[in-house]
Amino acid sequence: MSFLSKIFKKGQRFGKKSDLPSAIAFVDYEHWFISMETKYNATPDIDEWFESLKKRCNITEVIFFANFSKFEHKEEEVKKIRAFTNKIIDTFNPDRVSEKDYTDFIILDNIYQSIIQNDKNDMYILFTGDGHFHSVIAFLKTFCGKEVGVYGVKGCINKNLYSSANWVVEVEYEAKTTEKIYDCIFRNLDMVRNTPGLIPTFRKTVQVVSSQNNIPDYLAKNSLLELIGKGYIKQVTRPVPKGSSGDEGESIRALVVDWKRVSRDKLWTPGGRSSNKF
Repeated sequence: MSFLSKIFKKGQRFGKKSDLPSAIAFVDYEHWFISMETKYNATPDIDEWFESLKKRCNITEVIFFANFSKFEHKEEEVKKIRAFTNKIIDTFNPDRVSEKDYTDFIILDNIYQSIIQNDKNDMYILFTGDGHFHSVIAFLKTFCGKEVGVYGVKGCINKNLYSSANWVVEVEYEAKTTEKIYDCIFRNLDMVRNTPGLIPTFRKTVQVVSSQNNIPDYLAKNSLLELIGKGYIKQVTRPVPKGSSGDEGESIRALVVDWKRVSRDKLWTPGGRSSNKF
């Protein structure tokens, strides 16, 4: 039984709906990540995608594919994916002579293997924008009688996929991802200001926001830098509090939030959510 199947069975993440078709999904994470980064300067919202999936089908398995050597923050992306599945295939080609990218070939190989070995799914789902997949989509529909759906980043989907698949969903950037991180940052800083003896620093805030909310470090860091750049948060030098681990006379760079401005711009309120004014 796959990792996701166990989760669905236990009801820990998604409830199974008997009236929905069973499905297996193959994710070209390179397409997803690079397209979002290039077009929207954003990163994939995997949780949002799973929310969309569970309205369409009962997922039995999801496999992510990517040449992770291309990713600047490989460990962070793998960690983010592992929150949903352990089925991650790194398509890195170790051959230094040939620089050919094998990601598409490996995805196709896994699709055909799944048909041969365990053809019990009603639906096949591909997250890609590559037109090379139109042949396997046609094969799945015509010779296997499968419904085939495609997810891809809007503006980065080959036109052949629209004509070959049963349906296509265009994924766009929504401010929800950034908005959630702002919310996590403000909630943490609000907690700290109401806790005597605590002084928030840049590094500690990034660390806590990242670890407590399963957010990659670099995304928490970038969001905090943006809030500082917009003037909602400032870094000021303050002496190390008495009784702390620091030496007397030392100073630290503390974060100070302009809560009045944050409230005035309706960016965030205690117990509420940020409204993303950027």
